[in-house]
Amino acid sequence: MKKFLLKLSYTVLPVFLLLFGLTAYVTLYVTPRTTGDLGHLGLIPFDCQDDSTEESMELLFTDIRQSDSLRHVHADVLTVGDSFSKMGRLGYQNYLAAQDVSVVNCTRELYDNPFQYAYNILDLGLVDSTNVKVLVVQVGERDLVSRAEEFDVDKVDMVELDPEPLPNTGGGSPNAWSLLRARDFLMYRLHWSPVYEVTLDRDYFNSREPRSLYFYCADISNGLNIGESSRQRIKTVFQTLSQKAGDRGIALLLMLPVDKYDLYQDHIVDNPYPRKTYVEDAYEIFGDVPNVLLCKPLLTPLIEKGEKDVFLFDDSHWSIKAAEIVGKELSTRVKALIYHQEI
Repeated sequence: MKKFLLKLSYTVLPVFLLLFGLTAYVTLYVTPRTTGDLGHLGLIPFDCQDDSTEESMELLFTDIRQSDSLRHVHADVLTVGDSFSKMGRLGYQNYLAAQDVSVVNCTRELYDNPFQYAYNILDLGLVDSTNVKVLVVQVGERDLVSRAEEFDVDKVDMVELDPEPLPNTGGGSPNAWSLLRARDFLMYRLHWSPVYEVTLDRDYFNSREPRSLYFYCADISNGLNIGESSRQRIKTVFQTLSQKAGDRGIALLLMLPVDKYDLYQDHIVDNPYPRKTYVEDAYEIFGDVPNVLLCKPLLTPLIEKGEKDVFLFDDSHWSIKAAEIVGKELSTRVKALIYHQEI
């Protein structure tokens, strides 16, 4: 027994102490300091301060949590989008609404694919010209091809939420002790991380690492350009949605936010990654039309003049600076579609 215990002391015990120490470090130090979606995803203790601006801003648009509620909506603009459309007071909808445009947003939890959901609510007659004037469909750059490929006029992508939030049972706390998260932390540091880091040619962030650019690996892995077959597919999906919206007396506007890597790629020092041309390819697909808003051309001038925090340092989404610019441009286009004006 003595020999067995002795053997345990120099074999199993060190491993146990190592795992316990790593788990404690990740749980007590790293996790509480992970901010932004990139921090949470890559277990990076950015420890950035929350933007207190949100607390002082009034929410100027309405969220819809059940699809059937769309029948009772009366708004100039209905937005259907991905995570760029769920930023609340700091999102582009708030700045759009500030331009005397009434806005209603379909909460992200109602669907998976913005293209599909937009088609479904039009096809089912949940919205038409009697209650909505412009339908804004927002799809992030890196998901444009996959969303278009998944689109199917015979498919239904609608999830209903309970009108009241479920009570918090206490499970799934972000600070819960987890050996799996400790394993992820170790793997991300030694082998591969879903969050990439590169160095920029000047200070672009008000952070402790002003020249560091952190971005989601899918900005690259999901594709660097739009192939010919995908271009035709995207064009077909857009035409199908536009036709269905037109049948309901609604104008369709497609908005494509730029990926973080794409926006900053020309300012990465010794960039080890290939050049991304999604926005240029999208322009070739759609041309210069008022009902397609490519956001990169709006934000690139800010980057070129060295504006800081156009995107959030610890996040894959843009900041309120970008949201305001996009929201104001969107209002110009929306009003032009409503009143049939030239932009």
